[in-house]
Amino acid sequence: MPHEVPKPIGIGRMIDLSFQLYRKHFAKLMSIMLICYGLFYLLQAMTQGQTVQSMFNMEGIVNYSSADAEPLLSEGSHGWVVFLFGLVFLFLTPVAVASVVFLVYHVMKGEEAPSALQLLRMSFKRYGGLLGSSVLFALMMLGFIIAIAIVTMILGMIVAAILGGVGIILVSVGVVFTFYYFVIRFMYFLPVVALQEESVGFGRSWSLTRQSFWRLFGLFLVMMLLIYLFNLVAGFLLALVPMSGIVFALLQMLVNLLTAPILYVVYAVSYFDLRVRDGMGLEEMINRIGPNFMTPPPPPADQ
Repeated sequence: MPHEVPKPIGIGRMIDLSFQLYRKHFAKLMSIMLICYGLFYLLQAMTQGQTVQSMFNMEGIVNYSSADAEPLLSEGSHGWVVFLFGLVFLFLTPVAVASVVFLVYHVMKGEEAPSALQLLRMSFKRYGGLLGSSVLFALMMLGFIIAIAIVTMILGMIVAAILGGVGIILVSVGVVFTFYYFVIRFMYFLPVVALQEESVGFGRSWSLTRQSFWRLFGLFLVMMLLIYLFNLVAGFLLALVPMSGIVFALLQMLVNLLTAPILYVVYAVSYFDLRVRDGMGLEEMINRIGPNFMTPPPPPADQ
């Protein structure tokens, strides 16, 4: 039976396909999230205590004071948790994202998706390239932020003198939009590196997104709104149940872990859609990567 040629899909279809993959491979996705982020979220919940719960409780918003907090860890440990947050996302997010890319890749090939540990193992095989390109991406975005801030200061003073407050709002919107434009144009470097197409991937990402910026912007805007609304509603519902601050923070952590994988799945699905739009079918992609790189290791033989 001939292999079906992949076709480009729209925003609605990408979201629908992503949720289907999320439901079907929920256990694998959650395992990846727990392995990569579980410890950090646990420490975060231990330091937040009652503070997070007060954000979703109207009475707490009115009457809350710092004396009401019930952190399990000391106040001085908050800074270490923030530092850990940065390290986790710098060192483990590329692995988590690449693992989801590999999962979607196997599904597109019509194969059974490997286990979470096998997916992570595949990602760590490319860890040097994934981490190095991620650090370069962070530095590049930092450079864009500095450059945009300088231009904003100069342009903002000129526009504010002419248009007043309206001008400042227009400049602020333009600055945010400009930053996200560069983020979207460069952010597909991770799948390129993970699939061994290029060692860095920025140029390929820029090329792939050349005619797709607005579609990708709309896709991730819709997804971020959906995730934000889900987390917000979940937070208010949890706040209606009497519980300690620590338990509330742990449950909120679980909600965050539940919603995190779907964004990674959307990212992976949209990447393969970009490849199809670029004229590369799945078979050609497989041939470029090689027959053995994405094949999970066989299970150990019974003793």
